[in-house]
Amino acid sequence: MPVDVEEDEPDVQLGGEDTELNELGDSEFPLYFTERNNRLYQADTATSPYPLPVDTPENQRVNALHKALYQLIGRANYIGPVTEVLAPQEGPRKIAIDLGCGTGQWVMEMAREFPHVFFFGLDVVPIATRYPEDNVQFELHDIGEPMRWPNGSVDLIHARSIFMTVRDYSIIISEAARLLKSGGMFLSGEWGSFPAFHPTFPQAMGDPRDYVPGLDRFYRLLHSVLATRGIIHAVASTVHQRLDVSGAFTDIHEHIFYMPIGTWSPDPGTQILGKRNRAALTKFMNSIRPIFVAAGESEADLEQLYNECWTEMYGASGLVSVYYLVPARRI
Repeated sequence: MPVDVEEDEPDVQLGGEDTELNELGDSEFPLYFTERNNRLYQADTATSPYPLPVDTPENQRVNALHKALYQLIGRANYIGPVTEVLAPQEGPRKIAIDLGCGTGQWVMEMAREFPHVFFFGLDVVPIATRYPEDNVQFELHDIGEPMRWPNGSVDLIHARSIFMTVRDYSIIISEAARLLKSGGMFLSGEWGSFPAFHPTFPQAMGDPRDYVPGLDRFYRLLHSVLATRGIIHAVASTVHQRLDVSGAFTDIHEHIFYMPIGTWSPDPGTQILGKRNRAALTKFMNSIRPIFVAAGESEADLEQLYNECWTEMYGASGLVSVYYLVPARRI
């Protein structure tokens, strides 16, 4: 198996003040985690359908993608009028919520950029840093369930790569509409269906099965397995429509970014992004593999499929992951 080796940077851990929330004790970890096939998963899947591991290799993948997205978007963690929405004001601190915060990278960086805003990171498992910034609080919460804040009390809600955490994305939009103040902002970021080619390449106009049949089959299989869990994969390209149909949002703008897979670009900086994305995609495929086995796929068939995918990821020029970033304002 070809492997891209990326050196993981150590997480920056900064001290934070005590909060009213209780810290999770070691004896409580079995309530949130379970081990299968030497990987760590969330223990309770009754409400949250999230299928991927929540262990160190998966967290490294998510952190690497966070760094790559920061570069891809333009050395930023957001797009749209975020600075306006989070501008300092007299009175109570403004509030921003990150849904499915994971390790808390986005929350921590935003908290440093906007120290006057109180940030809350929500996730169903406790994998965020134990040493948050003074204006950060991490909480355990299934984001498919109603949140504790009252109507119209939140200034910004961020939701990145959460489509696998809920069976009905409209729940997220409805809850964002309830929580956000008038003029508040919802910022969605989701990866599109795969495979895809950069629009400057002629392959973008054709059928992916003609160019990357292995990757096409992998993602068709992924969509099928996720569907059995009630997860709809094709969410990314519909978020702007869902926001519009809700009638609760305005200034809805869809921004599409193309993250290269591999080093086919002549630009050195883009080559670095492509190498990191290919490494992250390889980790993702390894994380999802046990789910395919549990669904009845044979190890021999998967080995052949994965080898085809890796050959295509290292040989197909113009191959990209498509990222949809959609900011919207609450009416």
